[in-house]
Amino acid sequence: MQLSYFGLVFWFGLYMINRDVRNVRLWLAGLGLIVCSIGIGAVILLPHSQEHQTMAMPISKVRDICSYLPLVLWQGAILSAAAGKENKRSALWLLWKHGLTGLTLCSMIWLAFVESPIVYGVSYKVAVCMFFILSAVFSIGGAVSNEIKRPLPFYVFIYSPLLVFSCMMALNLLFPGDAWNKGTLMANGAGMLLFGAYTMIKEIRDQGESWLPDLFRSLDYSVFFTLIFSGQVALVILLGTGTGFDFTTLSTLMVSIMVSIAFQVFVYPIRALLDNIALMMFPKLRTERSKLRLVESVQVRIDEYANPEEMDDEELYRHIRRATSNLGNLERLASSPLAQLKLIDERIRKRGAADGVVERANELKSLLIESILQLKPRRDEQFGTTDEWKFYNALYFPYVVGIKPYSVRYSDNQLDVSSIEALKWFRTCVPERTCYNWQNAGARLIATSLREKNALIKAQ
Repeated sequence: MQLSYFGLVFWFGLYMINRDVRNVRLWLAGLGLIVCSIGIGAVILLPHSQEHQTMAMPISKVRDICSYLPLVLWQGAILSAAAGKENKRSALWLLWKHGLTGLTLCSMIWLAFVESPIVYGVSYKVAVCMFFILSAVFSIGGAVSNEIKRPLPFYVFIYSPLLVFSCMMALNLLFPGDAWNKGTLMANGAGMLLFGAYTMIKEIRDQGESWLPDLFRSLDYSVFFTLIFSGQVALVILLGTGTGFDFTTLSTLMVSIMVSIAFQVFVYPIRALLDNIALMMFPKLRTERSKLRLVESVQVRIDEYANPEEMDDEELYRHIRRATSNLGNLERLASSPLAQLKLIDERIRKRGAADGVVERANELKSLLIESILQLKPRRDEQFGTTDEWKFYNALYFPYVVGIKPYSVRYSDNQLDVSSIEALKWFRTCVPERTCYNWQNAGARLIATSLREKNALIKAQ
């Protein structure tokens, strides 16, 4: 039962990270779950570590650190939702990012290297109480600064890790003992599972994708892989040793479970790497394999019930804004509900192309690029700096050309003359916040244009 729970929490953490590697909120929530699973693993190993005196203390420290570290990551996941928005919570995000994470790192280093059991016990209690108080203050600050009223389930799922941690912390301090320490990790994992599930569903729905089929596919495959590979390890240990599990064999089994789950969760990147190595001398076949992997991974994420024609202006703008920022990512474009537009159907029909996932993604990409080019004020000039150029510049050069004006490590070696001029102009005259606002305004113009074009198609 404990190993199954350990595997479930570890799988869900990896799945959240892999579902959208560019989403900071999913990253932090996924890391929180992975840390919880490591703590659960330490709890499972601790009774078997008594025979290895050198391992008992380090495993105890891992268990203790993993009891409060998920709370810090949970706090970051909540605050990251407001990152980039001009409100009071953005200051809290910066305070968490540059202050609380540094404090957490220092506490982890101190607890890892302190040797005196008395000093360690006092330090651990101080760290737990300190991070609980800071998390409560951050949560209250974020709730006060956010004037939007949410339904009750929102607060239940979002703040479940804090509620669970506060209850278990009180029990640990009032009734110290290994039983409550063990329960703390298990309960924290349950709280993070509730928060992670709510966060993932909300983020995926905001992206216009389907979440349930891919989740079931990953869970089903993970259980199957783990039973096949880790089950064999467990049978060999039980039948081969005749003495059951000890510290070494149990550690081996847990590593096998983690490897089996990780292999399944990241099966598409692994297959891509292996195909690139095996088909190095066959570029055409390698390209075809890449398309097949794209179709296979995207099909379970497409929302079949999406109806982009019935979206309101704000929802259509959000999806266009996300699609323009992912022009180079066919997987994201293919899973976007915008790929189901009637306008896309008409363009594919006129070209006489076969309807498919990849074809729709390429057509959506072409449509968005054409819409961006329509914002260009003068056709005979490649670049300008007047006000009429700002929306075109903010969308075309970062997303179509691919320049990264606010990255210090970005090089302009492969750019043409107009793109180099645009790069210098962005870095010297356009603050990052201003560019972001121009991109938002440009995306709204594109949304209006696409709605008009789609209405004409429907009227025909």
